[in-house]
Amino acid sequence: MGIGSILATVINVNDLEAGEAFWSELTGLPVIASGYAGRFSYLGQADPWKQEITLQKVDTAKDDGPNRLHIDIAPEEGIDKAIALIVQLGGKVKRPPCISPRPGKGDLIPIIDWAVMQDPFGNEFCLVDRLSREQIGSVMAAAEQGISGDQELRVAAGVTSQA
Repeated sequence: MGIGSILATVINVNDLEAGEAFWSELTGLPVIASGYAGRFSYLGQADPWKQEITLQKVDTAKDDGPNRLHIDIAPEEGIDKAIALIVQLGGKVKRPPCISPRPGKGDLIPIIDWAVMQDPFGNEFCLVDRLSREQIGSVMAAAEQGISGDQELRVAAGVTSQA
């Protein structure tokens, strides 16, 4: 048994309305009432009330260093489509999609298609799509043939058609 349980993930933002719009659209979680208007916003379920994400308004912008905590998002329709939608919402790509771990790096096998994104405030989050056994086999076969580029490995896995 742990010392406690997770209440919510807290994300620092400089604009609560923009943060609500971005994170609600990204996660599908509705904005729920906050007794601390102007300081905190909550996303989650209204009845019974359960916050899953807390947006905390801060005055300082995030610096270029990585977050010490982030959220992993499993996209419904693949990483490429998720990236396009996130960019439309005001997010940015920090690290383009790739297969990870990369084949040939030690004895680890590739298991995910992955990208690092940023919300409009620079907070990082990852898009993570697990590969099937067939996709893993296809990536390993491509790597054995000398294919090593991110996009080429993603094409081999069948997670993108963009070469």
